[in-house]
Amino acid sequence: MVWRIIAAAVVLLISLTSTGLARAADGATLFDLANTDIKIVNPDNLEVIGHAHYKVTHQDRAMIFEGENRFLNGEYDREVQRVERQADGAPPLLIKYEHSFFNADGSPESIDALDAQSGMLACTHFHGSAAPDVRQSKVAVPADTYVGSTQLMLLVGRLREGARAIAMHTFICLPGPHIIPLTVTPPVANVKWSMHPGDLVKVEMVPDFGWLGPLAGPFVPKAYGWFDPADNYNYVGGLFDRFYRHRHLMMVRGASPP
Repeated sequence: MVWRIIAAAVVLLISLTSTGLARAADGATLFDLANTDIKIVNPDNLEVIGHAHYKVTHQDRAMIFEGENRFLNGEYDREVQRVERQADGAPPLLIKYEHSFFNADGSPESIDALDAQSGMLACTHFHGSAAPDVRQSKVAVPADTYVGSTQLMLLVGRLREGARAIAMHTFICLPGPHIIPLTVTPPVANVKWSMHPGDLVKVEMVPDFGWLGPLAGPFVPKAYGWFDPADNYNYVGGLFDRFYRHRHLMMVRGASPP
């Protein structure tokens, strides 16, 4: 579902490496991200309803993204992605993505998967049945396609570049597989946020469903992220709608683990 991708994108607005602005100008590190812990909060009463942990592993020219979100009600989801760096300092390319969702009793709820090299997209829904509903398609995946954490990898790199116009494609299950354009509103500077001190930068991510827009529009969740330009554009938190379970969620970054 589209809320999963938006949710993952905000949850996985993970903190940047603390290399400083001078090093950020180097294309080799511009899109680097680091391990982080996040609190999942109910924005209505600021009650903590879950925790998230994300890890980035560097392997020669590749980066492996691994994330897990655990809610106090027992639900959880796990994401694994692989990207490959480009020699010219361009944004890394997404190679493979898989995001698995589980019910509170541990049974599988759904799996979203993309293989950019083969062009295979798959959306699997279990519905509590032994015979899952699998919907697949084979497409030419655009080179600027990113999902969840890699989506935010691109966003963070562009913010560090000082870009005003940010766009990409993303993969969603609605409920079958689709690749759609995604735009980011021009970053708004000098924004105050009650969950973090200082003058921050705020962005909104807006999916473009094309002719499906009139049908999908009412169900498209809002997704916002806040960054600290005084701290090399580290992510400090986000707010989004996650339909069907927790309608509103806030993510607040904790101290980054080693």
